[in-house]
This record gives sequence, structure tokens and C-alpha cells, in this order.
Amino acid sequence: MMTYRPYQIIGEERAGRWLVTCDHAANTVPDFVQGGSLGLPESEMGRHIAYDIGAAGVARALGEALDSPVILSNFSRLVIDPNRGEDDPTLLMKL
Repeated sequence: MMTYRPYQIIGEERAGRWLVTCDHAANTVPDFVQGGSLGLPESEMGRHIAYDIGAAGVARALGEALDSPVILSNFSRLVIDPNRGEDDPTLLMKL
């Protein structure tokens, strides 16, 4: 049974007219991707190469200020980068 969720919704019930998204919110590597590890030390996974440090906090604060829902990604951009097009060679990073 898969329990991993690739995103998190915060404030789904908020009435604001905006939707705040944050696509580099986490440095998570799901268990089904190489057992949850890309072979990098934790120190590297905690750097900007794996996610945008602080971006999730900014998105949460913006959602609160706008009384709007927030969607946060829950995977590292080293797994797949949602900012890339399907034909971009850096969509999936090669180690």
C-alpha cells in the first residue's frame, strides 16, 4: 500500500481568490525511487540543489496573508523538476 503523497494542500477551505503553489518545497526522495535515497549525503540533500530552502515557509505565509490555499510539492527537484518541460534533458537529473 502506497502512503506517499507527492503534494500537500494547506488551507483548502480558505476563501481567498488566489492559489499559491510551491514546486520546490521539499527535498523528499520517495521510497519507491531507489529506496528513498539518491546516494547523496544528507548534507547535500539539505542544500539548494535538492530544494528551495525557505520557499515552503514563504508560500505558507503568503497563503495565510491572502486567505488562500497553498499547494506544496513533496519531492526533491533532483527526483523530477516540475519547472521543466517534458522534452527538457534536465527534467530528470542524472547522477
